Amino acid sequence: MKATVLGSGGWEGIPAPFCSCRLCRSALRFSNSKDSRTRPQFLFETKEGKVLLEVSPDIRLQSAKFQLTDITDFLVSHWHFDHLQGVKELHSWAKRLDQKLNIYCSLQTKNMIDKELNYIPIQTHVLQALKPFTLKGITITPLPVYHMHDEDDEAPEHSLNNVFGYIFEYNGRRVAYLADYYRVPEATIAAIQGVDILIADGTYLGTDEYKGIKHNHLHGNDIVNFTKRINAKEVFYFSISHTSRKSHEDLQQELPSSHFVAYDGMVLTERR
Repeated sequence: MKATVLGSGGWEGIPAPFCSCRLCRSALRFSNSKDSRTRPQFLFETKEGKVLLEVSPDIRLQSAKFQLTDITDFLVSHWHFDHLQGVKELHSWAKRLDQKLNIYCSLQTKNMIDKELNYIPIQTHVLQALKPFTLKGITITPLPVYHMHDEDDEAPEHSLNNVFGYIFEYNGRRVAYLADYYRVPEATIAAIQGVDILIADGTYLGTDEYKGIKHNHLHGNDIVNFTKRINAKEVFYFSISHTSRKSHEDLQQELPSSHFVAYDGMVLTERR
């Protein structure tokens, strides 16, 4: 199983619109640097086929840059703009197919697709938390997390159906993916203990500036302290925003030796 980061940036990407901070200016000047980031998306490949994790608003650029072809299976963590709205870019592609696009997601994500994207030929597959299924030979288990503070904070862990992380298992290797979250149920933590790779939200990596006002994510050292609990062999942070004003190298220097800042085009598996 090969896993490639197609987009490592947060909801605005880097450079962010109309931003003149040091980081965004640098990313604009050096467009091929690790600090130039498109919105979140990952490609999983096996001999059985390909799966895209998340449908980035930058999928048009990513599909050209990474020469993506003939992908019809998409796994989505939740319905926020930076994780789902790239489906709109797939409208013309979907109309040329003999089958509908397959999107695997939570119930709340399906509801948003039915409401906002019903003009696109999509077949949604509603997943159940902690119940595995198989896609392209990969055993995938949806993992409930708390992300939408106002909606989910009082929900019992067993009833979460808004935002999912995932664990991918293939030929003995285990890769866990936790998209946006501010709290993670103990059942999810238990399910991903000791994984080979943990892909974790890094939106506010390197800064506590927004900790008191942005409640849907972990911040600063809380991010790293949480991921250490998982005891993963390697940790990769994605959804990197410009909020810390720190470069890729600056962030990397602050991390433990087995933790890494992901960048667009980075291959996470088959590294050795």
